[in-house]
This record gives sequence, structure tokens and C-alpha cells, in this order.
Amino acid sequence: MFRKGERRTRNLSFTTKPLPVRFQVSDSLYQVFKEIFMADVYEIDALALQLPAQPVVIDVGANAGFFDIQLLSKIEKATIYAYEPMPANVKTLQHTLDQNPRLQQNIKLFQMAVTGLPLDKLDLFAEAEENSQVVASRFAEFNENNTHKLTVSCVTLTDIIQKNDLQSIDLLKLDCEGSEYDIIYNTAPELIKRIRKMVIEVHDLDKEQNNINVFNQYVQSLGYTTTHEPINSFCHAMEAIRQ
Repeated sequence: MFRKGERRTRNLSFTTKPLPVRFQVSDSLYQVFKEIFMADVYEIDALALQLPAQPVVIDVGANAGFFDIQLLSKIEKATIYAYEPMPANVKTLQHTLDQNPRLQQNIKLFQMAVTGLPLDKLDLFAEAEENSQVVASRFAEFNENNTHKLTVSCVTLTDIIQKNDLQSIDLLKLDCEGSEYDIIYNTAPELIKRIRKMVIEVHDLDKEQNNINVFNQYVQSLGYTTTHEPINSFCHAMEAIRQ
């Protein structure tokens, strides 16, 4: 039990059920934790039922790994390729892996941004605070608090699929603050079609191609059945399933 106000003086510690994963939540990540574990934005029980016993998952924008932790609390033998460019978030997820040796067989963690078009490096804009890098984006104007610029290494979704010889991907999660367009539009359709299910945060960036309506039409043209609902005035939660 924690006394009122104690959350701001030390990290909270949690252990998941039914499969135990121990992890900590800092004050700066508490809102992300609430969205994933309390609001259950990914509806994890229903999602887990849609996946096979040993799913292959690509997590782009893994943040501190809360989605991966949640999934591995339900499915023991998932293989997750987790990509997160922000050093503080990678450090937090690596700490979770160190605390839970079994997860080191499940999660392959890469400190990289994912792109569609090949780039050696990418500039990202984030909050200046080292432990609060939740909405880092390649777009400087994406969030008014993103006043800190850093340069990160990149890998394309094409390379992730081909170099890991992923003939079939059960789930692609994209939470990458506007980069979803570059990743999906600039990856060959035949590679995208290897993905059975996608869950994507889609942000309305312009009225031409980078908005939910055009993006939704494109994903449907690849043979997916889609649904989406607004998260806020410019962000949507999309689910796409390939039949």
C-alpha cells in the first residue's frame, strides 16, 4: 500500500497476472501506464485471444515496454521485436528485462527509430526532461513541449522484416507520433501483407495524404478490414485485420 502522495517520491512497483512480470513505473510514465493497464486501450484480453500461442510481434514505439509487458502477462511464448529510439525509455525497458530474465527470450530490444524510406540517422524532437520522453516525434511542431532535439539511429520496416526472415507477422503495433505514414506508405505492399493484424495510432497531420481518411483507404486497399475511433481531436486508434 502507498500513502497519499508517495507516488511522487518513489517509483511504483507492480507484478502482472496471470504470468508474472515485475516492473516499475516512474511518475513521468504514470499516464502511459494508466492508459495501457487501467484504461486498457489495447483491450489486451481480446487481443491475446486473436493471436496464436507463439505470436511474432513488431512493436514500433515501444516506449518503456508497457504494452510488451501486458502482452507477455497473457501470452508466454510471444517473440517481440521492440524498437524505441529514446534513451530514457530504452533504459527503463532494459531494467525490466534485467529484473525478469525469462523476458530476455521474448523481447528483442533495439534502440532505434523505424522508418519507411531508408535513413542513416533521424532527428527527433522530445521534451527536455530526460525521464519524460513520451511524445517524441520527427516533426518539431508535433508537441509544443518537444523543445529538445536529438539524433537517433534508424532501421526500415523492410529491413526488420527481411533481415529477421519474418515470413509472417501476427501483430504490428505502431505508436510513433506521425511516423506511421512514412512507415506504411513507403514499405512495399507485399511486405505489409505479411502482417496479419495491425494496431496503429494515426495522427491527422495534413489534409492531403497524412490523415485518417486517406490512410484508412490505403490500408483497406492492401486487403485489410479496418476500424478506427478517435482518441482526441487529431489522433485515432486504428485496427486492421488481413483476411
